[in-house]
Amino acid sequence: MVSPESRTFIEQARRAQIIECAIDVLAEHGYARTTMARIAEQARISTGVISYHFGGKRQLIEAVVAEVAKLATDMMVPRILAQPNATEALRAYLESNLEFMRVHRKPLLALVEIVTHATGDDGDPHPYARQAEVAISDLRKVLDWGQRSGEFRDFDQRSMAITIRGAIDAVPGMLLNDPGFDLDLLTRELVTTFTLATRRQP
Repeated sequence: MVSPESRTFIEQARRAQIIECAIDVLAEHGYARTTMARIAEQARISTGVISYHFGGKRQLIEAVVAEVAKLATDMMVPRILAQPNATEALRAYLESNLEFMRVHRKPLLALVEIVTHATGDDGDPHPYARQAEVAISDLRKVLDWGQRSGEFRDFDQRSMAITIRGAIDAVPGMLLNDPGFDLDLLTRELVTTFTLATRRQP
């Protein structure tokens, strides 16, 4: 007889497998061609198993978004918090964002597909717009730190955060369209650009 603990572990493992397969399908085929049947085929299970764990495609897509967000948070936040000052924290923010894109290419492409093409149950064309607002809000904490410490010049935090996020969010399209894109060079240039853009002049 399977214990409740073992059953819970097995269910968690199955959910993780389904999410991973959904990410693979989204990255390879795009949002429009990602179906429960195609994900089930990738996972070598029935669509009924997916429905048992997630209910439907919308719930599974939400789980994918949560998983990718967790991957990014786990990689980025410790690096940013470990920095001794806001200037280095901004550098870590930029570097870890682009490093995430290098290390987790498929989850990144899957998220781009979802954010670009998914619609809400009520027809909302941008159901994941809040993700962008959360990213801007988190970045503003670093910018506020720098202004309060005197490292950064006076500027509108939201405008600067939108500018930085715009530069970062342009990268996935470049990676998708240009396999040889030099991510290291771009990382260095972004760090230099926004270090100069934010620092207080002597």
